[in-house]
Amino acid sequence: METSPTALDGQVFFERLFWTFKQCIQGFAWCKPIVQVDGTWLYGKYKGTLLMAVAQDGNNHIFPVAFAIVEGETKEAWNFFLKNLRKYVTPQEGICVISDRHASIKSAYENPLNGWNNPPTTHVYCIRHIGQNFVRETKQKKLRPLVTNMGYAPSEPSFKYWRNELRKESVEALNWVDKIPKEKWTQAYDGGRRWGHMTSNLVEAMNAVYKEIRSLPITALVKATYSKTAALFGTRGMDAMAVLASGQVYSVPCQKRITDAMTKAHSHVVTRHDRQRFAVEENEDPHEGRPKDTFKVHLEEKWCDCGKFQALHLPCSHVIAACFHAHLDYQVYIDDVFKVANVCRVYEHTFEVVQGQMYWPTYQGPKLFPRPDMKRVKKGRPKKSRIRTEMDEFGKKERLCGLCRMPDHNRNNCPNVAGPSS
Repeated sequence: METSPTALDGQVFFERLFWTFKQCIQGFAWCKPIVQVDGTWLYGKYKGTLLMAVAQDGNNHIFPVAFAIVEGETKEAWNFFLKNLRKYVTPQEGICVISDRHASIKSAYENPLNGWNNPPTTHVYCIRHIGQNFVRETKQKKLRPLVTNMGYAPSEPSFKYWRNELRKESVEALNWVDKIPKEKWTQAYDGGRRWGHMTSNLVEAMNAVYKEIRSLPITALVKATYSKTAALFGTRGMDAMAVLASGQVYSVPCQKRITDAMTKAHSHVVTRHDRQRFAVEENEDPHEGRPKDTFKVHLEEKWCDCGKFQALHLPCSHVIAACFHAHLDYQVYIDDVFKVANVCRVYEHTFEVVQGQMYWPTYQGPKLFPRPDMKRVKKGRPKKSRIRTEMDEFGKKERLCGLCRMPDHNRNNCPNVAGPSS
């Protein structure tokens, strides 16, 4: 906690507070090595911002990592949050920090005093915010899907395809996109560091979970995060133990992806070049709109030309087909984070029940007061709903015909269906 002095002895003004829980620190070590950070405003009697960091376990569940209450999303506030986050919670090498393009976050991450470069880590951007910035800067809303496709493209050839499509539409728009380093916002060039997480949706979803507590006084807010996190650990820990007791080795989301990949793998044709290298030919896939093609698989380097193997840390259909052909165990290429046993380790340290306040020791220390300039003076109830921006249209999917997959009509009045022969 940071405070500032007042005119009276024994009294201080509250400035900032960072907190986490030991169970979260211990559990994060078994999660995916990614951290999403974001801020959301408080709407109680006093102004302020709640900063949050979240991760994801091997069961694709959101995992709370750390919290902070600060004056706003300023350079000093983000330095305070990221420095403590790195020092106390996420000291591991290879962590990937995902955020929007806020200049204060970038400055705080790059500040050598905050420790994110030793040992080395990575900072990447949310594709939704890239799309929002693109529309605001270029005013070309219709081209945003091309930028989004560039970001999501799992391989360099697919990225270059969508980049060329954008160049055909607008050289000015392409010049704006090219100013952002590719490794900061594209899946094809991130080296698998972001584990397929292209947005900061995890932390934004957590902001919604904590929406109702953001009007509470600071002490009550901290207590609420404790009780909510404790309940989360209890429920998920018991669920994971039940799955482990059933004999299941990998999490449900992992098994679903592997099952889908195995179904596709049966139609692939494999040519073996040596013990580690294969050429895998697949038939045309109407669901992905991809023509018949051949993909290089190098098991030792954990490489597949499709890019999904590297991005998701799970074997794709081409890898599974190569393993079937060579009588190898494809499960050795599934990252350990997806094992149910490791999901159990995320939640194995449960929270203690806090005794009634009558049992607490007497507080010895300065008396805290809120800063007068942080008190709300604007009349009326503070807004609780986020202001809608260009980003809110990001996930809206265009409705397509069920037959020809074209927009502006449905299968009942599809103009591309041949009529009865005469």
